[in-house]
Amino acid sequence: MKERMNRILAFALTSALAVMPAAASSQENQPPLFLMGDFLIDISRTADYEDAVKELLANLKTHGFPFVLDTYSTDDSHYYVIYSMNGYAGADAWFKAWAEISQKMGPENYRALHERLAAAEIERVYQFWIFRPDISFLPEKERLKPEEIGYYTWDFVWLAPGKEAEFEAVNKEWIALSAAKKALDPFMTYQGGLGTKMPVYVWFEYGKSAADYAAAEEKFWEALGEDGAALSKKTRTLIMKMETKTGRYRPDLSYTPKSK
Repeated sequence: MKERMNRILAFALTSALAVMPAAASSQENQPPLFLMGDFLIDISRTADYEDAVKELLANLKTHGFPFVLDTYSTDDSHYYVIYSMNGYAGADAWFKAWAEISQKMGPENYRALHERLAAAEIERVYQFWIFRPDISFLPEKERLKPEEIGYYTWDFVWLAPGKEAEFEAVNKEWIALSAAKKALDPFMTYQGGLGTKMPVYVWFEYGKSAADYAAAEEKFWEALGEDGAALSKKTRTLIMKMETKTGRYRPDLSYTPKSK
């Protein structure tokens, strides 16, 4: 059943991309696009799953898979596997790259490894996400250096239909307020695309650890004071549902081509 669903997904993505207007596929002035595989894993099979992923990555390295693959694991057994796309048209190159890996590994070997991965999965979902720097807070000087980051949060927010413009305007208010209070921790905003239940956005943040992140958040809200409380109330009126995930980057389950 999972194999059949993956084929349906591939067909749906390819079909949707094929009917997009030329303007949508133009790379000019397009914000960065990412394809995220969201894999929910049976916790009792975590070790088997990670072993299979590492074997797959070894094959990607051997056979020269051309896409960067960044993996995060959440505290509730999700694995987010993220690929940077060269626009929506990049999905076609992504499909072709996996087809080539299958042939280079040998279809039977590839299928056997895929079945090992699928056996540990409860669910898999592929979604496109668009990075929105225009509604993200990106201070010139951050509190943490990249090597200090060890903890990540994702706040997924689903809006009432038609509230996207208001939500994006509120994000710009958060940017202005954060800058005015000299905040040093960024928030990155991504907008859900094909494969998500739209309208949806996610705020992506990080810290050294869960304790460090909580302490930084407390100081942030103290600094914002009544202005922050009022803006938070305004923001909540636009949100129908919110879900928070926490987790870590997994360099051992990630991959970068030699040419990158």
